[in-house]
Amino acid sequence: MQNALKPKLSRAEVEAINARVTVLRAEDATATEELADATHNGAETWHDNSAFDAAKDKKNLAQLSLGKLLTLLRHAEIVEPPEAIDIVTVGTAVRYRDEELGTEHEVKLAGDGAWLMDGDWASIHAPLGQLLLNGRIGQTLAGEIGPRSVQLTILEIKSL
Repeated sequence: MQNALKPKLSRAEVEAINARVTVLRAEDATATEELADATHNGAETWHDNSAFDAAKDKKNLAQLSLGKLLTLLRHAEIVEPPEAIDIVTVGTAVRYRDEELGTEHEVKLAGDGAWLMDGDWASIHAPLGQLLLNGRIGQTLAGEIGPRSVQLTILEIKSL
């Protein structure tokens, strides 16, 4: 897999993925037990066994999600923030001012595992993340976020 095409993850995203993998493995094990119980204690035919169907669906969902996360981990590039934090990248926290509204905000920049993170993370693939990515302290960036044209001034960049 070429480096440019590799998914990018911060250390915090890797930790969140590993925590989710642990949960999914437990769900898979529970679904396996439920499937065995439903097979032995259910209706005589498989098509009349709703407990079997529910356990099978639960197991399939856990295995599908687990497979996707393990594949992401296997192929991802772990992005370490630079030692001198002077540029916005995956794994940095950015404090910025919305020049139109006069409000300050802080967001943590995530890579391809952003969907696992809490609300104060932005993916580098989302409009806010794309706008901030590679920005520097003091720089005012202009772009579109949703239906709005924005101008954001980067006030601070911290390593996570």
